[in-house]
Amino acid sequence: MNTQRSSDAPAGAEARTLPDLLLRNCRDFADSVCLVDPPNRARVAQGDAQRLTWAQLGQRVDRMALVLVDQGIKKGEIVLLAAPTLHETLVVQLACLRLGIIVASFPVQYREAEVGGYVRRLSPRAMIGHARLGKHANAAMLLDIARGHDAPLPVLSFGISDLPQGVIALEPDAARALDAHEARRLRDAYARADIQPDDVAFIVFTSGTSAAPKAVPRTQAVLFHMRRFLHDTADFPQGGCFLSPRMLNTIGALANGISSWLFSAARMVLHHPFDIEVFLEQIATERPEVTSCPPAILTLMLERIDQGGGGVDLSSLHHITTGSAQLNPRLITEFRDRFGIDLINVYGSSEGAMLVASVADVPDAADRAHYFPRLNDGPRPSKLPILAQYTTRLVDPATDQPITEPGMIGELRLKGGPILERYWDDPEGTAAAFDAEGWFRTGDLFSLAGEASEYLQFTGRLKHIIVRGGLNISAEEIQVLAQTHPAVADAVAVAVPDATMGEKVGLAVTLRGGASLTLPELCAHLTDTARIAVFKLPEYFCVLDELPVLPSGKTDQNAVRALFRAPPKH
Repeated sequence: MNTQRSSDAPAGAEARTLPDLLLRNCRDFADSVCLVDPPNRARVAQGDAQRLTWAQLGQRVDRMALVLVDQGIKKGEIVLLAAPTLHETLVVQLACLRLGIIVASFPVQYREAEVGGYVRRLSPRAMIGHARLGKHANAAMLLDIARGHDAPLPVLSFGISDLPQGVIALEPDAARALDAHEARRLRDAYARADIQPDDVAFIVFTSGTSAAPKAVPRTQAVLFHMRRFLHDTADFPQGGCFLSPRMLNTIGALANGISSWLFSAARMVLHHPFDIEVFLEQIATERPEVTSCPPAILTLMLERIDQGGGGVDLSSLHHITTGSAQLNPRLITEFRDRFGIDLINVYGSSEGAMLVASVADVPDAADRAHYFPRLNDGPRPSKLPILAQYTTRLVDPATDQPITEPGMIGELRLKGGPILERYWDDPEGTAAAFDAEGWFRTGDLFSLAGEASEYLQFTGRLKHIIVRGGLNISAEEIQVLAQTHPAVADAVAVAVPDATMGEKVGLAVTLRGGASLTLPELCAHLTDTARIAVFKLPEYFCVLDELPVLPSGKTDQNAVRALFRAPPKH
């Protein structure tokens, strides 16, 4: 497909939903390659890596949709989906979008505790997984969970071997075209679905300050609103190529990635699991204009190049979006000066909060590491159409009084755009998420910055979240589960900065009288008894006689963090 620069916005003004864009692409760009599996996908799941055109993708989406129809799953019902960064995940998500079925996707790292919790909360009509994900028997785990559920819960799985009896295999018919009878039944099902912008499309889970993750419903309209994200922020061309290492259960992948991909009729190249050599090879061979990397991967790329990466070719890239951790200004200037690549710093949340430090709004490269434009409340409105519906303000979180002086720290609050209306199953959490004037409380701290206070500068989190490799971990959840160990009297979890993963879990505990405990013993308890995902395990650990406290009686988080500034001794 020939690309054109983004000044000629992709067609599709008549579209109202992402399914409309999918149908347009399958019609107008049928023979263009649109989706490419990672070359090392065998490390993740069974099956050959695929390179699909829009026509082939549309055929697989139709086949998957017919399977869902035959399972009796109706519009507004929920499917729980294991979401590796592979083409199958997108096929299921798009099939559900076309039928109005709500998808709740979860990371491949999740195990019985997390997935079972989702089943209890959502009462899904089906679960979809893979025979294996990495070395883990994913379909067998889902089947065990389904058998323990009160209502019948079918398990569907990709993979042609090692499927337990009772699991419905998906792979054999994936690429077979529908016959006339099947096509007629599916047309009727699509017509009955009658997709509307206000229909809920996805449920995205986000860890917050509570032990239970929050469930955020995202509508067709919200996803459609985000379709211009890469077009606006990264000058992404129609028919361009986007290299995506994102996990396909995250809001960044679902709203910004899938929406931009469909809007621009682009080629999305998937990358998973992360491997720096494979990643750089994909850049060289697939020639993407845009990719997305957390700061730790940007650092790793520079290290790899400086250590003898003479053959590394980044010449196709002109933008890289980044976020999820503090950004070193050196990264922005080095990528700009050495490779002509602009880094776009993005702040966001599953609830729909978003700030973007783009070249258009923050022209100084070093400033983009720290500053975001104020939206509709500052002296310089954002030039990005994607941000036009947002308004920001800073308030003192203790008094709710607006902050107007530079340098003063306050909580960021937002209105407009795709900010959530409610949490799925938490009316109390919904009420607490908004202040009396209807502003969404982000739980994050910023200050006014710039010569005319035209910028917002991130300074820290009110929410107690640990972000490890892009995955959110509730510190309170880890604390609560640590205290289920018979030896633990009290516990506090904190984020420990890490050059590779961004943050890791540090855990300080006090013990019951006469007890002893090591980190391996605690981790064994958390995996074998609490059955949590491995990425949540504490990697820094200390035993204290008592936890440090503030005069208010609350745990002194800063004092605990200070314990882990030096390499820990276990």
